[in-house]
Amino acid sequence: MFGVGALDAYFCDAYTDIVAATIIAKSRHPALILPEFFQDIRFPVRAILEPYANNMNWRWRMAARKMMERENVLKLSAVQSLFNKFFQPGRKFFRDLLADWIAHPDGRRRLFGITAQRFHALPPGQRARAAADALTRFEERFRTIFQRRHDCIHNCDRPRVKPQPISAADIVIRVLDDIRFFVTRCDEHIDAEFRRFLLAAGCPTAVVGQVGY
Repeated sequence: MFGVGALDAYFCDAYTDIVAATIIAKSRHPALILPEFFQDIRFPVRAILEPYANNMNWRWRMAARKMMERENVLKLSAVQSLFNKFFQPGRKFFRDLLADWIAHPDGRRRLFGITAQRFHALPPGQRARAAADALTRFEERFRTIFQRRHDCIHNCDRPRVKPQPISAADIVIRVLDDIRFFVTRCDEHIDAEFRRFLLAAGCPTAVVGQVGY
């Protein structure tokens, strides 16, 4: 439950950071062209108007944080909806990344239904089908993890509902390993793609380095 909660907090914080950093970049370089989807981002007015002792840009981070305060990202579709707008074609969550993730040294067969060795041994014409099957397996794995977290919380909170047993001694370790793999790969990708996003929007390299992620 803590691991899934940490995953949720990570994605909320990551989205907060890239939205705030984009607006900070715009304030430092007014010629930066914000994409159309920024018209749909709604900040709490009070968070923007509050006085902040640190600096003017801190208000954008606080406003973005308030925006995500009551949200959760416990569906892979929610992760895609939030972040894919920032990514270039061919670099979006998750189908575009599956081949690289399968090949990663920390990838596991239980996540993708196929090993890296088996995947790369396939003829090129069969890899697209294998990647599609791997995506289905990956989505099902995290759907199961998220549902188990939901069941644990509600079953433990409802005395008449019997908590389900843990079926194997190392099952929790495997779940945490899979969460760690997922969050780490996503963090690497968001970091790289957000930089490309700002540069493509006309942000100078020096400003990109200042806003950070």
